[in-house]
This record gives sequence, C-alpha cells and structure tokens, in this order.
Amino acid sequence: MKTEMLLYSMGNINDDLIADAEKDIAVKKNYGFAKLGMAAACLALIVCAGIALGIARGGAAVGAFTMDVNPGVEYTVAKSGVIKDVRFLNDDAENALCGVDLKKQSVETALTRTVDAYKTCGYMENGEAAVLISFDSRINGNSELKEALSAEIKGALEQTGAVGTLVFHSENADNAEAAELAKQLNISVGKADYILAVSNETGLSADEVALMPLDELLNHQENADPDTKRIITLEEAREIALKDAKLDKTAQKIVFTREELIQLLNKPCYVFEFYTGTNQYYYQIDARSGNIISAEKFITLAEAKKIAVDDAGCQNRVTFIEESLTAGGIKTPYYRLVFADNITRWTYRIDAVLGIVLDKSQEYIGTVEFISSEEAKKIALKDAGLDNEAQKIVFTKVELSRNQGKPCYILEFYTGTNQYYYQIDAKNGNIIIAEKFITLAEAKKIAINDAQCPNKVTFTEESLVAGGIKTPYYRLVFADAKTQWTYRINAVLGIVLEKQQKDIVTTDFIPLEEAKQIALKHAKLDKTAQKVVFTKEELTQLLNKPCYVFEFYTGTNQYYYQIDAKNGNIIIAEKFITLAKAKKIAVDDAQCPNKVTFTEETLVAGGIKTPYYRLVFADAKTQWTYRIDAALGIVLDKSQEYIGTVEFISSEEAKKIALKDAGLDRAVQKITFTREELSRNQGRPCYILEFYTADYSYFYKVDAVSGEVIEKSSQPNSRQSSEAVSDPEQKLDSAKRGNG
Repeated sequence: MKTEMLLYSMGNINDDLIADAEKDIAVKKNYGFAKLGMAAACLALIVCAGIALGIARGGAAVGAFTMDVNPGVEYTVAKSGVIKDVRFLNDDAENALCGVDLKKQSVETALTRTVDAYKTCGYMENGEAAVLISFDSRINGNSELKEALSAEIKGALEQTGAVGTLVFHSENADNAEAAELAKQLNISVGKADYILAVSNETGLSADEVALMPLDELLNHQENADPDTKRIITLEEAREIALKDAKLDKTAQKIVFTREELIQLLNKPCYVFEFYTGTNQYYYQIDARSGNIISAEKFITLAEAKKIAVDDAGCQNRVTFIEESLTAGGIKTPYYRLVFADNITRWTYRIDAVLGIVLDKSQEYIGTVEFISSEEAKKIALKDAGLDNEAQKIVFTKVELSRNQGKPCYILEFYTGTNQYYYQIDAKNGNIIIAEKFITLAEAKKIAINDAQCPNKVTFTEESLVAGGIKTPYYRLVFADAKTQWTYRINAVLGIVLEKQQKDIVTTDFIPLEEAKQIALKHAKLDKTAQKVVFTKEELTQLLNKPCYVFEFYTGTNQYYYQIDAKNGNIIIAEKFITLAKAKKIAVDDAQCPNKVTFTEETLVAGGIKTPYYRLVFADAKTQWTYRIDAALGIVLDKSQEYIGTVEFISSEEAKKIALKDAGLDRAVQKITFTREELSRNQGRPCYILEFYTADYSYFYKVDAVSGEVIEKSSQPNSRQSSEAVSDPEQKLDSAKRGNG
C-alpha cells in the first residue's frame, strides 16, 4: 500500500486508476490482506496526496521487476501500484503460471499467487527457494520508490512462507552484454547481469557461472554473510547428528556405514547412515547452516528380518536374496526383504520405524526341477555356435533370477570379437532371450571415429544397457580438453542411435599431463626413478569446479589428488598406506592364526575427513570387518562374528538346555519338536527351537557357541487357555512357565 501511495503522490492518478485501486481494495479484502476500513482510509489519503501535489493524468507503467527462482517472470508495475503486465521468461514459468490471474492485481497478490503456483509445481519445496529480484532502470532511478517496492516484495514473500535466500539486485539496463546473454540463455536481463558480476568477481566464465544453481550463484553476493559461504566439516556435521540422536561415541559403539557430501535440491548436504547395537539412523545435514534436514531412527535390519520371517511362519531355514533399507525423507521408510527356502519365496516391506508389516507376497518356486547352471551355459554356447574348448569364452554373469515371475538363468559372456546376453528357462532349458553384441572396444571405436576427435579422450562412462529392452545399446561418455561427447551405440548393429556434444570450456585448463606432474612433484615422486602406476586420471566437476582427479600408487604408498583444472592449485592431497599394509594391520590386530580370505577390500577416500580402508575377511570359523585409517594406519573400528560351526554345540545339546530351562523331562512328558534350526540373532549363531507338550507350546533361542538361552516364551495350548480363565491358580502357573 505504501507503494501505491507513493505512486499516486508522484502525480500519476486519474479516475480509471481510482477504480483500479478500489478493485484492488476488494481483492485485498477477499484475501484477508487488509481490512476494508483501513484500505478505504489509505485510498482517501492517496487521493488527497495526489490533489495536494497537482497530479498529472496518465496510465503508463512506472517500471518493471523480475523474480527468478528458476522459473523467471517479469512484472510490469502500473502507476496505480498494480501489475500492468506479466512476461514469462522461460517455459518453466509459463507452465507453472499458465491460467494464473496476475494482471491488475496488487504486487502482494501477484507474488502470493506466483509462489502458490511454484509450490504446486515443486519449485519451492516447503516455500523455500533462492529468489533473485531485479529492478529495471526506471525503478532504480527512484530510490524512494525502489525502497517502498522492495519492502512490499519482501513482506509479500515472507507472508507466503518463502523464507529462502532473497537477494535484491539492480539491473543494468545499459549493459548490452547482459542483454545478449539473457537472450542467449532465455533468462532475465537482471539474472544475466548478476551472472556477469559473479563471473568478474570469481574469474569463472559466464557459461560456468550460468550452470550454477541459483542458491550457489547468490552465495557470491557482495553483502552475503561470510558464514553462508562456508561448508561445515564432515566432523562437525557428524557431531550434530550424534548430538541429535543422543548418542555418545565414547560410551557407545557407533558404526558409520555412510558419510557423504551430496547435492540435495541444489543444496550441499551431508548424508549419514550409522547404527548402534539397537538402532539404525539416517541423517541429512545442511552443509552450510548445519541444520538437520532429515532425521530418522529405525529398527535394525536383524529385527526387521525376524519380524518378516516370524510373520511368514516359515518352518525351514531361509536364505535372504535382498535386504535393503529405503529411507531418505520418504513418507514411510521401510526395509525391503526377499527370502526363500526350497519351496517358497517371500517379499516383505517392513516399516523401518514402527516395525510393522506394510505389505507382503509369496510365490512357490520349487527349485527341485531346475536345470543346473552348467546345463544352462551349454545351451547358450550351443545356440551361439561357440565351442568352449576351441575359443576363449569368459562368463561375466551366471545368475538364477526371474523374468516376469518365471525362473531363469541370466548369462553374460564374451569372446575376443563379441559379447552375448542370454536368458534360459530354468525349468525346461528353453531360450527366452538371446542377444549377440559388438564388444565394448568396438563400440568405443565407432563413437570416437564418428566424433572425429583428433585428441586423446577420457571415458567417464561406458555401460551396456540390455536385458530384453527393445534396442540394447552402449552408453558412452568421453571428453578431451575442450569437448564432451555422449553417444548411444546400437549393441547389435553397431550404428549410432543418438549423439550430442557440448563445449566444456576447457580452453584455459591446464593439460592433463601438466596436472599429473604437479601431483607427482608434490608427492616427491619421480616417474623415471620410481615405478608409479596411475589407476585413475580424470577431468571432472567438483562442487561446480573443474578439477583433475588422480589415484596412483608406488610400492610403498597410495595417493589421491584433486588438482584445480584452471590454475593448477592442489585442492586435496592424500597419501595413504598401501592396501597390503592395511590388510596386514587388520589381520595382525585380529590375531588370526589361520589363513584368511578377503571378501571386500575397498579404499573410501575422495576428500572425506578420515579416508579409510574397509576390509572384510574370514577363516573357517570367524568373519572380521575392519576400518583402517588410510593415512595413519590405525584401527578405526572393527567387529567379528562366528560363521563356522566347528565349535558349535549340537542341536541335541541345545534341545536338552531348552527342556531343562522349561522344567520338562522327556522321560515323564511327551514332547514334540516342530522346529530345530541353526540360524542367527543379530549376527550371533543360535538354535531356534519350537516344541509343545499336551498343555503348552514353547519357543527358544539358544546360543550355538555358549549354550546360553537368548530368548524364550511359552503359551497355553487352546484347551489349556480356556481352562485357565476359570482357574486362577493354573493361570498363575502358566505365567510362571511363560517366564521360564
């Protein structure tokens, strides 16, 4: 309203405009933004102010402002203070605001309706988004009008709950370069002007700055709080999560399975997954503010598996085929569990918070009549016209799976000239799918030749997409210093299905070889004197910054480097112990006297605060899991579980322990066992026993190593239960028996 008063007082009122103002008052009344009495008083004040100043007549626009969220829209403001015209700056804005009445509305009403439409389309999650407001020269030239309009825009956005980053930026109408960039990128001149300003400030090209998410772009504003530019450390984010979860690292064993910096809705955030002995946790922490975006506390996987197996009422030992946690801020986080015995396969979704069954299904699989994998391989090779003895054939996948509920073997293999994909019916040996592909090497050659690239290229993606789709293809992404190509090559015919290329503006990048020399010099290594093996040399984007990533090793150490591709500055330099050294530390710490087999040996580095080796190894009895600090060579955490049965008590011994604990004697009572199974309880080997007498049914878990009773319960059989209602003493006896 202040804006309207100001505009009128500037000498810009007529009868039509008064009518517009009255209409605007009615709109405000309908939307609850102002009471009629107050609005009428304001109108009277406007008219009086206009008369006192000798108002001239006219209905032209006083100026325009743009609002950029991603959708960009330009609002032209009439001298009456209402929106005279609206121009959509891109398709996103047009799609979001199509059919929304914005003309002849107050600034407040127009912005409210705009934000509501953006929320509906998902551009402003919970009302939050980076917002760039730009004024044209007509508004910029009147400081009082600019101030009044700024206050009204800010107030309107605050009322809508749009509480994200809000930046006011003056648009340079005389900037021909900004106008050309705006036309080229289909954005507002205000945003283009801002991009050029940031480009000058950072030294980045305008094209690079334009690719930044708007919130990242706005972080470069001159008056920004320095703290908003800083990303908190991994350790700080971890402590925030642990404090919120009310966990103490010194008092509790906490194992982190994921700690990662990612982009979430164009915002940098840390993602943590960790567990204790009783619970699992999932956290998302805003990497700039430290605010908790998502915090979830779940039951453990072991507990979820128990709930599913118990609900399935499975009498036999089962094998879990899939066990995954789907969380990350979804409405109902859940465990997806797939398990089977020899006859039936069950699929369960278990609520990860409440531990209840969300949905379940089962199907009979009856694998008794299946052909063997070797038979399936022979069928495929015969169909392909290949002789295992005459040709070198390498199988990369041999898997018993399903095709539309039908059991089948999936086979992938290759020779020197071709790759093959087969699906074989596991019951009758019929061929469901048979595909013969060109090799990856041939596909890469086709793409490079088609691109006519004279320089050495680096492949960042090379994948075969097959599996019964209509057109199996190779997806290839590769680049030299200036250009990146993306190709889809028909995997059967070897023809180009689709291709695209884009300039990656690397003309001012240092060459790959120069970056390697910087890394080697820093590591104090000489390729001519020492054997240095590079396992990774790649040009990539890290936090919107182009950089080279190198991984290499010598006989004694491994190295990880990130080099700024523009100026050659070292972003990250890590020197690690070798994998062999890490394995020795773990085995020595485990004090394992027997020969062990490693099933996992991975280096988790890439700039996290504590790079580490994750090592999983086992002998015949025990499996160990270790995290070894890759820089210091110290043990970060470890765990072990018994996997062998050599030292286990027998099932008969376990049964005797359970019967003794229940106060039962086989010589006196008839006892029938319905279940006796060697299983696991949170990684702990145990016997699961179910048995009954004439009066009671019992359930026991007995530790398979120590013979300790882990869990027990009993309940009266149906006849006994009905009698217990009228016999208090028998009911008491039942309770005593139920507690062991």
